[in-house]
Amino acid sequence: MSETTPPVGPDPEVVPSQRRLRLTSVVPVWLLAVVGSVLVLTLTQKDSFAWLLLVFVAAVFVSFVLQLVTQTKDGLVERISIASSGSFVVVLVTALILLAR
Repeated sequence: MSETTPPVGPDPEVVPSQRRLRLTSVVPVWLLAVVGSVLVLTLTQKDSFAWLLLVFVAAVFVSFVLQLVTQTKDGLVERISIASSGSFVVVLVTALILLAR
């Protein structure tokens, strides 16, 4: 009697859906961080770091909201980590620019 085992790799139908979900729920958070950082750089003269912190908190909050709206638990932690890490890098670069001014 011979049993067949399922393939080890990811299911081909799931992978494109996860990529599309990752793009639609992560990229807007990064764009929010970029737009907020540019606004902080151009509009604030004092308390720039406080405004920059607000941009980062807003980006993390939006990432949680977008993940909850998708109602998909598969890859939730990965998507939140990617969105938050990307916005952190944007805010970090902005903070370094502010320090150099």
